[in-house]
Amino acid sequence: MNTYINSFVRGRELLKKLLVSDMVTAIIAAFTRSNPMVMSVFSIATVLLFIAIIYVDIKYCRCPNCGKVILLGVLAINTCPRCKHSLTTGKKVKKGR
Repeated sequence: MNTYINSFVRGRELLKKLLVSDMVTAIIAAFTRSNPMVMSVFSIATVLLFIAIIYVDIKYCRCPNCGKVILLGVLAINTCPRCKHSLTTGKKVKKGR
């Protein structure tokens, strides 16, 4: 059964996985200083994962309503800073007091 997930939610989930894998490769690169070959491989993998994070953020982490790219705070915010629509549903969010 296929359920619809908008691209922002899919991008957010992919971004979480990429961030965790980037941190793991960076930690492995830091702890393998005794073997320079392994350290360089994991360092390059860290850089490549960081580039993938930026690509996923620009490609998928957009507001479903206005299309604004949300670079910072993707994992924390729920509403678009520009149009005040929900990023998961796309509906207008009412102002809270």
